[in-house]
Amino acid sequence: MHFGDFQDAMHTKEVNLFHSRLSFSLNTKLISPVEVVDKVIGYYRANKSDIDISQVEGFVRQIIGWREFMRGVYWKEMPGYANLNKLENYNKLPAFYWTGKTKMNCLKNAITNSLENAYAHHIQRLMITGNFALLIQVNPDEVDEWYLGIYIDAIEWVEITNTRGMSQFADGGIIGTKPYVSAASYIKKMSNYCSGCKYDKNKRVGESACPFNSLYWNFLDDKKKHFENNNRMSMMMNLLNKISKSELLEIKERAAKIIENPDNY
Repeated sequence: MHFGDFQDAMHTKEVNLFHSRLSFSLNTKLISPVEVVDKVIGYYRANKSDIDISQVEGFVRQIIGWREFMRGVYWKEMPGYANLNKLENYNKLPAFYWTGKTKMNCLKNAITNSLENAYAHHIQRLMITGNFALLIQVNPDEVDEWYLGIYIDAIEWVEITNTRGMSQFADGGIIGTKPYVSAASYIKKMSNYCSGCKYDKNKRVGESACPFNSLYWNFLDDKKKHFENNNRMSMMMNLLNKISKSELLEIKERAAKIIENPDNY
């Protein structure tokens, strides 16, 4: 229940929240998608007073919509898909991805949860660990290696399309029409991770500023040529153009320090 309403929520004291934890069994074929979907729809029809259609629709759409789309892309695009790096990112993955030892509260929580449980739900993977890796422009080969090594449900056909495609936009738009990147404001909206963090979610520059903020605007500036004809990126690029040259220079200097030594943050 409540998956449809709160599937994107993240909390420091919750591991799974409203997620089913069926992905391992599905991806290793211990249970079939049909079995899961039939069970959920059957429960809804017998208990309409207890569960809303939005909860069922959101869950079923992930199973027979997105998951099967990933399977189709994998079989259509491999093996070349595994080498795509359209944004030309070549940096190393920070060491803290393997330890959880970082001062950034959102990454500390999402990574520690992943290491301890071999699991994190899709927004933790997409908008915390994946988001940061993309913003510091990590080589997608290293991001793939981490996701395959960490998560119990990471079978290649479903991992590589979600990671290299949706998360890292390394396929240039086969999976999604824009990269999934954000500054701290999105993380604050969807979680309690910003509470008690060393960094200030409202600042772009300065030693106390949240790294996601400077990295976000730096990423948009660095990759302008890749997004100049992307209509879904036009609003973000317009906002980038409104930042003064002096402030953008400060932002890029802050971002450069983080990218050079991410394990210091």
